[in-house]
Amino acid sequence: MEVSFLGGSLEVGRSAVLVSYKNTKVLLDYGVMLNDHPEFPLPVETRKLNAAILTHAHLDHSGALPMLYISYAPKLYCTSMTKDTATLLIQDFIKLSGEHLVFEKKEMDRMLQNTRTVYYREPFRVGDLEIELVDAGHIPGSAQVVVNGDKTLAYTGDFTTVRTRLLDGADTIIGNVDAVVIESTYAHEDHRPRPELEKEFVKACREVVENGGTVLVPAFSVGRAQEIVCILTAHNFKHPLWLDGMAKKAMEFYLGDKKFIDGVDVLEKASRKTRMVHGRRGRETALSEPSVIVSPAGMLKGGPAMYYAPRVVEDEKSAIFLASFQIPGTPGEILLNRGVLVVDGAEKPANCQVKQFRFSGHAGRAQLHDYLRKVESNAKVFTIHGEPQQCMLLASWASKELGAESTSPERGQTYKL
Repeated sequence: MEVSFLGGSLEVGRSAVLVSYKNTKVLLDYGVMLNDHPEFPLPVETRKLNAAILTHAHLDHSGALPMLYISYAPKLYCTSMTKDTATLLIQDFIKLSGEHLVFEKKEMDRMLQNTRTVYYREPFRVGDLEIELVDAGHIPGSAQVVVNGDKTLAYTGDFTTVRTRLLDGADTIIGNVDAVVIESTYAHEDHRPRPELEKEFVKACREVVENGGTVLVPAFSVGRAQEIVCILTAHNFKHPLWLDGMAKKAMEFYLGDKKFIDGVDVLEKASRKTRMVHGRRGRETALSEPSVIVSPAGMLKGGPAMYYAPRVVEDEKSAIFLASFQIPGTPGEILLNRGVLVVDGAEKPANCQVKQFRFSGHAGRAQLHDYLRKVESNAKVFTIHGEPQQCMLLASWASKELGAESTSPERGQTYKL
């Protein structure tokens, strides 16, 4: 078995791993790097590709998949929830990116026509390989991939073992493997305990709203936005709570396919409490009273959040609470660290409160270490999906503490297991 790293090596974005065994080639994810101009993984010969496996919907794992369907149509395997939510995100990506893409909606439609949905722990065959999806705990429907040929490879994708309001965390019983490809996003730090972070967030929201202000929570439309409304609901937040943008549709998907949700009760309660924003008039209504507004995009790179942000940022009583990591150079990061909101190239000083609450769907340092401790000690470890320092830090730890043969592959490198 050979494993080739086409993207996501020493970087966060455009994840893509190719597994080859005998006459079978399977691609694990094929994502995009969301800079000013989208950046894609290394190309793959689609006519020699037997299948692609998509771990979850986020564009850094799914956004380049339609490229595979320009002149050919390999099978695509994922969970039903991932199929629905990835369709939502890729459609929006095509709409916003326009001439920067070599594919259009017709390629996405061809991809969907060739998609087969599978559930966790239901092995299926692709050529000479047996493949199984295992719950990753990252967002509803997310999966790890276990690939069996003459060797066994586990690919974590994005995962966390931390329990959240939506999910119980990843299934880490993956059995004996010869190699593991693991994300390294937070190899350098531990996350704050979730209950502690939730309490601080809800308390801050209450204080702003009870003082007559509006709280804008920019949040990823798939996963994070729904988690935020669930957190507020679970803590008995009594004030108006609004949800906008694609997050509304993702909420519908979650309510319509509850087998992917562990916290069904709180999600259903949150859906009854949360007011859905419809159109410009709905946005004006949401801004007309003290409330919490949860809206994409999570890093303020467009989306309905940028309708609210210029208004909220001027108000001393109000707040913008960023609910995730902010990539350097994004409007969210600039707001957080420089205190200005960039709107159409102009900078608007922030009079409102600005704070970051790092709710993460990724494993922190302790969870990454625990995961690798459960893997056979003679397994090779490949660390990806992190900044160079984080990838190399996790590889070094696995080598020193576990005696594992560990490496942080560069893009384009191939290894034989």
